[in-house]
Amino acid sequence: MKANVVVALLAGALAAAAGCGRPSSVPEPVHEAEALERSDLDRSLDDLLAARCEHGIPAHTCGECRYEVGFVSVPAELIGPGKGIETATAALQPAVEAREAPGVVALNEERAVWLSPRAAGVVRTIRVDLGTHVAPGAVLYEVDCVELSEARAAFGRATAELELARATHARESDLFARKICPEKDLLEARAALGRAVAEERAAREQLLRFGLGEEGLVAVPSPGDSGLLAVRAPFAGTVLERSLSLGALVSPGDRTLLLADTSRLWVQTALYEREVAAVLGQPATQAVRAEVVVPSYQGRVFRGTVERVGGTLDEATRTARARVVVDNPGNLLRAGMTARVRLLFPSPARALAVPADAVLEDEGRRFVFVRYDATDFVRRPVTVGRAWTDWVEIVDGVESGQEVATHGAFLLKSDVLRSKMGAGCAD
Repeated sequence: MKANVVVALLAGALAAAAGCGRPSSVPEPVHEAEALERSDLDRSLDDLLAARCEHGIPAHTCGECRYEVGFVSVPAELIGPGKGIETATAALQPAVEAREAPGVVALNEERAVWLSPRAAGVVRTIRVDLGTHVAPGAVLYEVDCVELSEARAAFGRATAELELARATHARESDLFARKICPEKDLLEARAALGRAVAEERAAREQLLRFGLGEEGLVAVPSPGDSGLLAVRAPFAGTVLERSLSLGALVSPGDRTLLLADTSRLWVQTALYEREVAAVLGQPATQAVRAEVVVPSYQGRVFRGTVERVGGTLDEATRTARARVVVDNPGNLLRAGMTARVRLLFPSPARALAVPADAVLEDEGRRFVFVRYDATDFVRRPVTVGRAWTDWVEIVDGVESGQEVATHGAFLLKSDVLRSKMGAGCAD
């Protein structure tokens, strides 16, 4: 909300700054043919500064005509971090060598699982559907399980037998201490207690194998629910596939529900031998970064790192499988999507670069807005080279140390391009 207000204020300020400097009754002046035909991107900065508009003043100082020479004026209070226009300084940055390869998006197999009940049973309730996001421990569905019902009964009998054996042992110990009963009765009671303890432990472990937990051992089920077995989520995730219906008989090993944590996914790609050496040659603490692009989201980059490289090479292609792990904000990526993977290998060289959002484009020409003074920016053409993470290499057009507009630069572009849309004093 705050960002939208800032953008609105900035747009209003730009519009006001570009307003007409004479009454609307005055006829529109005829612009010089040269000014119309020559783009500010084709003229030197000295030429732009020397140009005079039809009002007889330097064009870059004219509130109506400055956009024709690529100048935009922004109130100083709207320039700075967290404001309408943010800036950065062009400087030498550690460069990277990028290598591209095809890839396929896949589930994180460490956080994806087909679920099934721990014992055979008939499905009684289903609490989730495709796309449902669940928390750890959430009940997904329940089955009526004969084995569970029998195990509960066995545990109940074992618990009762243990209580009886303890009471008997206590009584026989007291009688023996008072020399009322023979030692043989005490030994028999002690042996019976040992058997009861072992049987209760075995019955308890049998119930725990159904995933009940200690709290499930003491809970008293409602009549008819002694065999109700819940299938729970082992971790937070989303239900991606379901092969389940009420009344169906399901067994251990059946693929009933596919649950996966899709916040981070894998992208499987292939590396040639020379690339394998480059990846493995990186320090253990410095993973090779990667950028992933999928056709479904043109212009959207998903960033990650190379996590694993296969131990063998394919004899036919001479490549090794590699796994790139990427964040998946908004769950936009889907398993099975095709992708292009750019591996970013560190380079010893350094390159002059600016943040990627500083570089804009119009009709195939790229440019940046260079800060001219406290409130003015001027549009200048640039030749770009490599691109990596949030940086773009500048081959020509900007010098090291110059300040360029980054966040909000698109608003400056809109103001300059008013000339192409026929905007002017009468607007």
